[in-house]
Amino acid sequence: MKRILLFATIGLLLTACSNSGSKKQSVDNADQKEIVITNDMENALAVIPSWHNDKSVIIMKEPAAHSGEYACETNEQMEYSYSFSELFKNLNNGVPKTANVKGWVYTTVSSPMLGVVLDIKENDSLYSWKVYPLTDVLKETGRWIEFSATFYFDKPLNPEQKVSIFVWNQAKKPIYIDDLQITFTY
Repeated sequence: MKRILLFATIGLLLTACSNSGSKKQSVDNADQKEIVITNDMENALAVIPSWHNDKSVIIMKEPAAHSGEYACETNEQMEYSYSFSELFKNLNNGVPKTANVKGWVYTTVSSPMLGVVLDIKENDSLYSWKVYPLTDVLKETGRWIEFSATFYFDKPLNPEQKVSIFVWNQAKKPIYIDDLQITFTY
């Protein structure tokens, strides 16, 4: 009987200790809210709200898309990619602290002048404009390369502002983008 009581007491102590750590962890996670938006280009032609420039999304044959059949093509005639654009208030109750953009790029030219652009407009006037260059990431041609671009909001934001995110191809050569993921952290 003493042995059972001893094991029960040890079990309760271990459970109590492990629960206190879990509570602290969940409190920390509750402070870091995220909104994640993904687009694999497969439904772009269905006119998805918040996404624009669907004419840049094409069915891929050679090279094959990173996933599925569709990807976004930028080139000399179309230097801006398929883009995300939305009011902050339509994303979440607050305004974000950061935005992280991930995706895959296939380039036909080494070290192209290519960048991820984030702009913010207030009443249709430009409030903030940032570009994250991908030139150094894209040294190899002929294969899909993953990228990640993080933007920190250093100016005060308000829910009525509109954020837009897109890839800008200044190389004027064919460059393809697929499997985008945008994460806003609050």
